[in-house]
Amino acid sequence: MLNHNYIIAVLFGSLAGLIAGPVYAEDDWISLGQPLLNEPATQPTAFQLLEEQDEPLFPTYDAEFAAAVRGDDEQNDLLQTSMLQDSLLSMPMPQPGNAVEPAALAGCANRPRGWQVLPQGIMFQSYLAGEKEPRMAAQWMWDRNRGLVFETALGGRWGLVRNGTYGGIDPEGFQFDIEGAAFARVDPEEQSDLEAADFRAGFVGTWHEGPWRFKTGYYHISSHIGDEYLLRNNGFQRINYVRDSLLAAAMYNVNPDLQVYAEVAVALNHNGGAEPFELQFGAQYSPVIRTGIRGAPFAAINGHLRQEFNFGGSVNVQAGWQWRSREGTQMFRMGFQHYNGPSIQWELFDVYESMTGMGIWFDF
Repeated sequence: MLNHNYIIAVLFGSLAGLIAGPVYAEDDWISLGQPLLNEPATQPTAFQLLEEQDEPLFPTYDAEFAAAVRGDDEQNDLLQTSMLQDSLLSMPMPQPGNAVEPAALAGCANRPRGWQVLPQGIMFQSYLAGEKEPRMAAQWMWDRNRGLVFETALGGRWGLVRNGTYGGIDPEGFQFDIEGAAFARVDPEEQSDLEAADFRAGFVGTWHEGPWRFKTGYYHISSHIGDEYLLRNNGFQRINYVRDSLLAAAMYNVNPDLQVYAEVAVALNHNGGAEPFELQFGAQYSPVIRTGIRGAPFAAINGHLRQEFNFGGSVNVQAGWQWRSREGTQMFRMGFQHYNGPSIQWELFDVYESMTGMGIWFDF
């Protein structure tokens, strides 16, 4: 018969496994916390582990313990409580899933690949400090020449089809995305009137292999003035600012948390003062580890040069705190921002602005 020490040992091992969370494996690719691919096979029992292991689970007393848990009375006395306790204390304990960085997980060899429709995640992230990147955002900015303004963004990017790795954590391969967003400015000092809005829509093909990411595609942007603004400014001459541009961009991971990038776009159709060429470049620090409720700091800077300003342009700086979802496909940020250059609203592109404030941003 088993004594209570053996029962406690088995229960202790099972409880440790439950606390650590399930581990699913397929080939050399391991997913912690929840499966990203197929459901795993039936989890082995403690007895199967004892029989199938190549190396002893308990370095010295493995045979005695296996016999004891099967009720071998002759071997029962060979396993002492103190020996069992020493062996348990020497066992390596599994780590919880949220202690593993997505970058480490994504770097495992032999990640399965294939064609996917509506895949999770994107391969070329939007620039954190890009003022015209499609995302959800709200910023309260103060300009010394005009006071408080409220900038908003309503949009995002979505993957349509992918030929690459599965799951949303740092996917590799090729992916085709669509994007769209509305960037509106509200004047809280004038009864929250809509002052201006830019609308962006487009599609991009993205590639990611190792530290390199590439993007190419098309985007349309058009700028519009608010009716209330026109009523307050009778002499304002509205322009039809439009760009229909082809773009190409590259991003390099200096390390999993730090990226540098550059982008060039050429407008095949342009009106309202727009000229063909624009350049963007910058750097961003954004930890990929999922830290739960604690979050992590982020910082980003983006330069945007446009031909209509003789290749002068704007600088946008952001810094604050961020939180990533467990699956790694969503990120929420809050922090401070400083923008210096032509107006963020391109309908007012000949107005110079120097604005400082705070904001929230959500990427998915």
